[in-house]
Amino acid sequence: MKVVLLILSVVFVAGSACAQSWRDSLEHGKQLYNEGKYEEAYNSLIQAQKLAPEDVDLSKDIGNAAYRKGDYEMAEKAYRSVASSAEDSEQSSKQWHNIGNAQLQKKDYQAAIESYKQALRENPGNEDARYNLAEAKRRLKKQKQEQQKKNNDKNQDKNQDQKNQDQNQNQGDDQQNKNQSGDNNKENDGQQKSQSNDSGKNGKSQQQKGAEKLSSKKTERMLDELLKKEMSTKRKAVGTKSSSSEEVKSGKKW
Repeated sequence: MKVVLLILSVVFVAGSACAQSWRDSLEHGKQLYNEGKYEEAYNSLIQAQKLAPEDVDLSKDIGNAAYRKGDYEMAEKAYRSVASSAEDSEQSSKQWHNIGNAQLQKKDYQAAIESYKQALRENPGNEDARYNLAEAKRRLKKQKQEQQKKNNDKNQDKNQDQKNQDQNQNQGDDQQNKNQSGDNNKENDGQQKSQSNDSGKNGKSQQQKGAEKLSSKKTERMLDELLKKEMSTKRKAVGTKSSSSEEVKSGKKW
């Protein structure tokens, strides 16, 4: 009997020590939270949850500490856990409001809007949720406008880059065409000069040939004229002798 009592006593002491340990961590975590030491408070509350019995849920305190230290992802998970086990619609509305706040901080405005709507479904009199719903809608609208402006600026820059690229391409094509045109003109000038030179040479040769022909013809005409004159002189000379002979003969007949 003494042995059994001793065992039960050891178990009770161990259980009491364990209970005291998680409660101490919980109280220490709450104290740190009130002091604004949210990182330390969060760690202490997590430790308390690990040591606490299975039926003890510290999600609400953990969620608040996580939210304050800027871990909005963890805060949202903790608040969802509390909302799923809420005892009434008012408590559920508060937790959905907290979920919306965490989503609002993450700039997930569409999700925050849905969470605030759920909070109002649970409790239409939740004015904080109603106010934050309007704020979430305003921020979502602004976010879309900024995104649209960013897209427009991006498209504008893209169009400007394409325009500059096209202009550079056109300038390059114009320069290439200009260079080709210059080369063709030089080639044509070279051909024209060559043809002109050839023409000059041929012209000079033809002129020389023409002059030679003219000179030959002129010489022939001069020779012809000399021959004609010579023949005419001979004929005249013959004619005179013939007249003279007849006169002589005529004279002898007398």
